[in-house]
Amino acid sequence: MDMQDTVLITVFSSVVVGLLGWGATILKRRLAEATDRRTIYSWLQANTKDEPGESHVEAVVIAKGTRLSEDQVRRVCMSDSRIYRAPDEPERWSVWRQEPQSIYEKRGLLVP
Repeated sequence: MDMQDTVLITVFSSVVVGLLGWGATILKRRLAEATDRRTIYSWLQANTKDEPGESHVEAVVIAKGTRLSEDQVRRVCMSDSRIYRAPDEPERWSVWRQEPQSIYEKRGLLVP
């Protein structure tokens, strides 16, 4: 082997190691996001109900319940199609419905 072959092998090896490291970083990030999505979805199912006043929860409460940061909670809730954001209160999230139910609907005082 001459010097040129050694240089090419070194450059090629460096590129391969760099690409493997980059791929591992992306895989780790995606696995973490999937885990966070599953954690938040499960927490919302267990701690909310499809009842008036109990279907939506603030991001701060989710963060405390799941021990994730508020930014992580917001990012995951926005990226998961199974989690709905209340249109009138953008910091409230639900797995049951997008629009929170009126407490008067259940009591028969408001006709939908």
